Amino acid sequence: MGHVDGRDGEVDDQLTFDHFYVGFMAPYFGCYRCSDTQMGLSALDMDDDGMVDWSEFNFYLIWAGRQYPDVKTSQELLDKAFRFGLIPAMMDECDKIRSKNKDS
Repeated sequence: MGHVDGRDGEVDDQLTFDHFYVGFMAPYFGCYRCSDTQMGLSALDMDDDGMVDWSEFNFYLIWAGRQYPDVKTSQELLDKAFRFGLIPAMMDECDKIRSKNKDS
């Protein structure tokens, strides 16, 4: 089953960065335009298409469900996925980007 993308209403299993931020990321990152948030979104965009694909995000939800099988609510699952999966992975990617830029 496809998910509607907030950009154009097409069922394509994608969300724009701003819609993903508002829908999921805002509680964990202070501002949309901050560099860490933008680098985090870029890190989540595994295929570099400028969108967050459902499969890219779903990977972390499945991981969190397996790592923390006692979660009771979808909000708790989302919290585990962000705090222990997505944010550390995003920070690793941010560090790689910073290192690459520093070496250039």
